[in-house]
Amino acid sequence: MKSIVASTALIASLLPSTVRAERLSFGGGVTVTSDSLVDGLSESGNSPAIQPYLEIAKDGFYAGLWATNLKDDAGNRAELDLTLGYRGETGSGIEYDLGYTQSFYDKTNAASSELALSLGAPVTDRLSVSGEVSYDLSEKTFGESLGAEFALTDAWTVYADFGRADPSSSVNWGAGVAYAIDDRTSVDLAIQDTTSTTPLVALSLTYAVGDRSE
Repeated sequence: MKSIVASTALIASLLPSTVRAERLSFGGGVTVTSDSLVDGLSESGNSPAIQPYLEIAKDGFYAGLWATNLKDDAGNRAELDLTLGYRGETGSGIEYDLGYTQSFYDKTNAASSELALSLGAPVTDRLSVSGEVSYDLSEKTFGESLGAEFALTDAWTVYADFGRADPSSSVNWGAGVAYAIDDRTSVDLAIQDTTSTTPLVALSLTYAVGDRSE
């Protein structure tokens, strides 16, 4: 499970209207980060990473792709994720997202696939909580995570989460602070760790593009 610590509220504010648009809409962007952190570990060998993404959506259904450079023991240096899913919001404000992701790697030609269901709910006007359950179809293992975030202001958000990628892995946790420079650009400072490793810190800049009309 790729339990990437991030401010979901901030991401939602930067995503184009693909999130809830009834008509066909497009969006995308790019993140530049000092270290690609996933589940408390570095996927880029403690080096910077560039992560572009694209998404198309209509009536809650969406398809997207996300890419990153990486550095693993198998010699892979690039990853491409393709995702299909459906997301929406109930009348009581609970957000849901059911997605399928297929990941591809450049050297090993290996592919992994994952199903994930995530839920998010407001507690107050500024505090929200979220949870995710995932299933790795290749490894046949479940993962889970819980998170919370608090909007200090319209621009500043703090967040934290913890989880486990699969039953045999260490518990991972993360926390961070995000700042929305404008409606398309954000800066994020995050720390991630596991019960068996040392903490890692990453500074990221994200710029979003695309149709943002409702």
